[in-house]
Amino acid sequence: MTIRSHLNVFSRLFSIGAAMLLLSLSSLAYAQKLDQPQKQTQQQRDVYSFAQDGLYFSNQAKGTRLNKVTRLAQDHYQMTISSAFVPTNTSSFFAFQLWSLTSKKVKLSLKYTEHKHRYVPKFSVDRRQWQPISGLIMSEGDTVATFDVDVSPTKLWLAAQEIESAQDTYDWLDALMAGKPFLKKQAVGKSVQGQDLWMVAAEQEKVKPSLVLIARQHPPEIPGGTFAFKAFYEEVVGNSELAQLFRTAFNIYTFPLLNPDGADGGFWRHNANGFDLNRDWQAFSQPETRAVRDFVTQKVAKEGKQLVFGVDFHTSFNGPYLLILNEQNEANANTAIIPQVIKNAQQNAPIMAQYRRREQNLPYCYNWFFNEFGAEAVTYEEGDETDRRVIYARAKLYAQSLMKAMLSEQAR
Repeated sequence: MTIRSHLNVFSRLFSIGAAMLLLSLSSLAYAQKLDQPQKQTQQQRDVYSFAQDGLYFSNQAKGTRLNKVTRLAQDHYQMTISSAFVPTNTSSFFAFQLWSLTSKKVKLSLKYTEHKHRYVPKFSVDRRQWQPISGLIMSEGDTVATFDVDVSPTKLWLAAQEIESAQDTYDWLDALMAGKPFLKKQAVGKSVQGQDLWMVAAEQEKVKPSLVLIARQHPPEIPGGTFAFKAFYEEVVGNSELAQLFRTAFNIYTFPLLNPDGADGGFWRHNANGFDLNRDWQAFSQPETRAVRDFVTQKVAKEGKQLVFGVDFHTSFNGPYLLILNEQNEANANTAIIPQVIKNAQQNAPIMAQYRRREQNLPYCYNWFFNEFGAEAVTYEEGDETDRRVIYARAKLYAQSLMKAMLSEQAR
C-alpha cells in the first residue's frame, strides 16, 4: 500500500472517529440538558377566593400543585398547572382543595403549560378514599382537561394521584415500626431543603447477604412508589413464616422516601435542585443519591455486608412491568434470582407483571446496584390507574416470590 493510500485510510478513519466523538458529545450534552433544570416555576401557596361565585381554591397543604386560578365564566374556572422545573417528562401532576359557600356544580378546566394531561382526576373528602372523575373533555391538543364536579362547604381534595406528603409516609412508617422492635430507623443524610432522609434497617450483625429497597424518587408515582412499596415492605417485615425465615438470612435496608422535598412540593419529576434523581446514579451530584451511595458503600466496604438484590419502586403510564438486566449481562453474571422471581410469580398469572430488559449503561438506580456491587436488581413499575387492590395483591405476590427465590439461591 502506498503512502498516499495509508494517508487516505487514516483520513477516513479520523473522519469516522471525529464524527462518532461529536455524536457522543452531542448525546451527552442532550442527556445533561434533560437532567439539569432550565427554568423554575414555583407556586405561591395561597387561597384563591372568588366572592362572586362563593368559590375557594387552596394549594396551602403539602403535596399540592396549583399555579394559578382564572375565572372564565360564572362557576367555570381554569387552573393553570406548571412543572416546578423544565425540561420534564409528562408527569402532569396537580393537587388542590376546593370548596364553596353553597352546594352546586362547577366546571373546572386544567390547563398545563408543559406537556399534556395524563392522569385521571380523583376527588376525596378525607384523603383516604378517592374516586375517579369521569366525563373529561379534552381540548387544545390535550393540554386542557375540562370536567364538572359537585362542590359544597365541605372541603374537597382534587388531585392527579392520591396525595401523600412526606409526613404521611413517616406516620405510616412509625405506626408500622411500633409493633416491630427489630426495625431501626436512622437518618442517613439531608435533602436539598434540609429534610431528614430516613433509612430503616432489619439487620443482624452476623448476617452478610442484604436486600435494599428504594421508594419514590419521582413524587407523583404514588401507585408504585407508595402503594406497591408499602405492601411489598409490609410483607417482607411481616409475621409470616416465610418473612421471619427470610430475615434470619438477609438484612433489609429500606429508603421509604428518597425525595421528600418533591413529595411536599408537588413536583412532577425532580428534587428541589431540579434534578431527576433516577438519572443521577453515576454522577451522584445530589444529596439524596449520595446519601444512599455512602450508606450502602459503608455497609459493604467497612462492615462486610453483601448486597444481593435491590428493588427500586416507580410508576409508568404503561405499567405494570419489571425492568431487568439485559440478556448479555444476565448471562455473564449468571443471575439466578430474577428468573426464579418471574417463575414464582407465574403461578398467579392474572396479576403478574411483564418484564422488560434495559441496558446497564444508563444512570438508573437498579443499574448502580448491578454495576457497583454485582447485585441483581429490578425497577418495579406499577401503572397510573391500576386498581389499587390489584397493586396491593401484586406487591405481596412479588415480595413472596423474591423472598422464596433469594432463600432458594442461598441454599444452593
